Parts: sequence; C-alpha cells; structure tokens
Amino acid sequence: FTFSISVLIFIIIVLFIIFRNFQWVLIPLISTAYAVITMIGFIGFMNWEITAISSNFISLMLILSISMNIHIINNYSINFLNPKITNKLLHTSKIMFWPCFYTALTTIVAFGSLLFSDIKPVIDFGKIMIIALSIVFFSSFTILPLLISFFPNINKSSNLKFSILKNFYELSIHHSKKILFFNLIIFLVSLVGIYKLNVENSFINYFKSNTEIYKGMKLIDNELGGTTPMDILIKFKDDIFYVPNDENENDIEINEDLELSNDLFNENNQTISWFTNEKLDTIKKIHRFLEKRFEIGKVQSLHSLIEIANQINKEKLSVFELSVLYNEIPENYKKDLILPFLSIENNMIKISARIKDSEKIKRKELIDEINNYLETQFDNIEEYHVNGLLVLYNNMLQSLFGSQIKSFGIILLSIFVMFIILFQSLKISLLGMIPNIVASTFILGLIGLLRIPLDIMTITIAAVTIGIAVDNTIHYLYKIKVNNKENIDLNNSIENTHETVGYAVMTTSLTIAFGFSVLGLSNFIPTILFGLFTALAMIIAMFGVLITLPSSLIRFKL
Repeated sequence: FTFSISVLIFIIIVLFIIFRNFQWVLIPLISTAYAVITMIGFIGFMNWEITAISSNFISLMLILSISMNIHIINNYSINFLNPKITNKLLHTSKIMFWPCFYTALTTIVAFGSLLFSDIKPVIDFGKIMIIALSIVFFSSFTILPLLISFFPNINKSSNLKFSILKNFYELSIHHSKKILFFNLIIFLVSLVGIYKLNVENSFINYFKSNTEIYKGMKLIDNELGGTTPMDILIKFKDDIFYVPNDENENDIEINEDLELSNDLFNENNQTISWFTNEKLDTIKKIHRFLEKRFEIGKVQSLHSLIEIANQINKEKLSVFELSVLYNEIPENYKKDLILPFLSIENNMIKISARIKDSEKIKRKELIDEINNYLETQFDNIEEYHVNGLLVLYNNMLQSLFGSQIKSFGIILLSIFVMFIILFQSLKISLLGMIPNIVASTFILGLIGLLRIPLDIMTITIAAVTIGIAVDNTIHYLYKIKVNNKENIDLNNSIENTHETVGYAVMTTSLTIAFGFSVLGLSNFIPTILFGLFTALAMIIAMFGVLITLPSSLIRFKL
C-alpha cells in the first residue's frame, strides 16, 4: 500500500513534467484510479484472498491503464489539431478501439496462461489480472472519454518534446543491419543467462541486514538451531527372519527378539522386539549425517533421547534396558518426549531438523542428497519421506519455475496467433514478435547472469515484460498499417509513427519506469528487484519498439 502510493506520486510528477498541464495529468490518473478501486472492490465483494503474488495487481493495473490512457490521449491531441475532423473525441475512440482491444486481449492471453499453473496463488493471480485488464479496457473507453469531454481543449505544443525520437528514427533507417545483429547477440547471451536461472533463494535474504526481521531470523539461526523445519519419516522393514524346517522346505517366521524374556514381558513383546541394535544404529547414522551438514542446525530424534539417557546412566544402555525404560516411563513423559519421534505400532520413526536459512543453501540439492543417502546406505528401511516447510517451499518454487518456463512458450505462441488475426500478415506478425522475444529473454537472461534467484515476485517479471512490449508493439504496427492504407512509403510511415505513436510509447515507458524505480527504496528485496527490473523492462521494451522494430521493417522490406 505504501509503495503503491509512492509510485502514484512519482508518476504524477513525471506526467506533469511531460504534459505541463495539470488537467492532463489528472485525467489519466482518475481513469486509472477508477479501474483500480473498482477491481479492489470486486475482490472484496468476492472475498478473494490476496497473496504475495497477486498483490502485484495494483502496480500492474497502474502500468497497463496509464499506458492505454496515454496512447488514447496522444491520439486525441493529434486529432485535435486536424480541422477536418469534427467530432474529435468520437473519432479518437473509433480509431483507438481496435488497437487497444487487441493490446488488452493479448495481455489477457499472457496472464491467462497462469491459469494452467499447478500453484493456486499463481492461478488466482492470473484470474485477477484477466478481470483487471477487462476493467482497464472498459474504463479507458468510458471514464476516460467522459473526463476528456469535460476538458476538451488540449495544447500539444506545451508538452515536453522528445528530440531523441528523431535520432531513433535515423538510427533505425541507416543502421538496421547492425541493430538486428546486436539484438541477435543480446538474444544469444540472454539464452545463456536463462540457462543459469534458479530458485534457490533464502527467505532471510529477502530483507536488508539492518531490518528487525533479518536480525531476528539471524539470531534464531545462530542461537536457536535454525528457522525452517524439515522432517524425515522412516518406516523400517518388519523384524522377521526365516528358519528352515528339516521335514519340509517351508520357512517359519519367527520374531528375532521374542526370545527376550517372553514370559516376563508377555504384554510388551512388540516393544521389546522393536528395539534392536540395527535400528538404533540406523537412527544414529542418519542423525549424525544431518548434523554434519552446514545448512542444518538443530537435529532431534530418538538418538537425542538415548544420548541423554546414556549420560544420566553414565554408561551406554543396552537394547534390553532401553525396552524396559520405554515401558516404565510415565505416559505423560512418553507422550511429550518419545512419541513425537517413535511409533512402534507403525514401525516408524521421525527425525526433525531445522535449516539455517542465513546460510547459502540449495534446497533441492540438500533434499536430493538426503534422499540419496537414505536410499543407498540402509537395507532395513522399507520407505522414507522427507517433508516439512523446507520441502513444501522448495516444491512450490520448483513448480512455479517449471510452469513459468513452460507457459512462456505458450504465451509467445498465443500472441503470435493474435498478431496474425489483427494484422492478417505472417510477415508483420513475425517481425512484431522480435521486440517481445528480445525484451523478455533479456530480462530473464540478465537475472540469470547476475545469479539472482527467482522468487514468487520476480518470476512474474517475464509476463509483465511481454505485456508491456506487446502493447507498444501493437500500437506501433497498427499505425504502420493505417499509413500503408494511405499509400505512405515505408520510411515516411516510420517517421510519422515515431512522431505520433512513438511519443506515446516514450511517454508511457518513462513514466512507468521512473515510477517503479521508487520500489528500490524498499526494505523487502523481492520488491526492490521487482521494481528495478520492471523499470528496466519498460526501457528495453521502449527501445525494442522504437529502434529494433522499425529496423526489422526496413531490413525485411515490409
């Protein structure tokens, strides 16, 4: 909430610098605020829970709504100067409806791919964004035109000029081959970075070292044995062996420990037979294996209790003595001290450990090594399970990572199909995909090259990047398509598009980029990374549309 307000204030300042007119700052903001408040109210009425992932919907609505509104206002300002157009607002709405409709639809498709995830918070995020985008589109063609009708006059000459747009145009015209080659190099390097992506993050490192929560978790790690719980459940094989019968070849099952005072402990044969040197040695080895791991702090198991009993007894207790001790201990002590780690009825034990989250842990590698140790080192274990919060969190991140990478291709394919439907040209659709692919792979590749682990927030940056790049690409290509119908040659068409749509692309990109850079002041590291990489994504997408896309159009002679 705090940073949404901060981003909003910063966006207001940037919009005012660009438009130099307070009413044209308020108009897109009021329309955006209407969409955001409507969505928040809808979520409240539906009683949907907001998670760390779906809480990003407000920030994304700010991006997408302001982007769409600025494109509409920019087109209106162009039409306002054209004396041939009588109803300028109606003409603008007609012209902008279809490109805005397709930008909303393609972004809905991008977020709709999240519905196929295996993680409920991700599915909920996709569902919320689909509805949010529908509301953004609705407000952009109802609330925004209504507000413009109250203040129809617009003085475009007072707006901030971007002389660099002319430089972008000339760069694209004269160096198209070099630009495309440069993009190819960036794409190949990005693929190397994507290969290095991982989700092995540490929760304590989500916070700056000077925050109270970091200091508290560090204290728990260092002094209290670790923060993240992990349990190992082990079921032993049945304690039976076979004695050959001389009269026939059938084997007779005999419990190996029944011979221990069967008459004396008639009611406790199961208890006596359970405690064996082999089992206790297995528990001891696993316990000490875990203790030797640098990522693991406190380890508790039946071995811990036996060690304490040995210290009290001042010598090692025998298997028989442990069996007697188990039977004689009061039930309330047994319930609190032993039963959490031993179930004789099920022939199972539990070993509990706590992970030091402040260490540079690799969850998946740790879990795999524990599983491999249990699988290969012991013959008396029938089955085992490693679980707990550590495993749950690891599985969530691995599943999230897998589903995002899998859906990445689905998103690009869906957008490509949408391009073909919109532009009715395979060539234009292929060229239009270039800035989207380069921008999205660049951000993911950069995260991988910097060895920044993905988390539940930063993993959504790819979808955000695609959504941003697609919107600007559609507006740019739609203007090119309109110019082609008016028989304007390609060079002049690109120059005209840079001066019109290009201005809106740059205005939108700079506004949102500066706004989201405010998140860099947060104490929550994922918020910092989300803000900075989203800002960078805006700039990369802007360069892709204003430099790479026109270079592609020129090079392949659209």
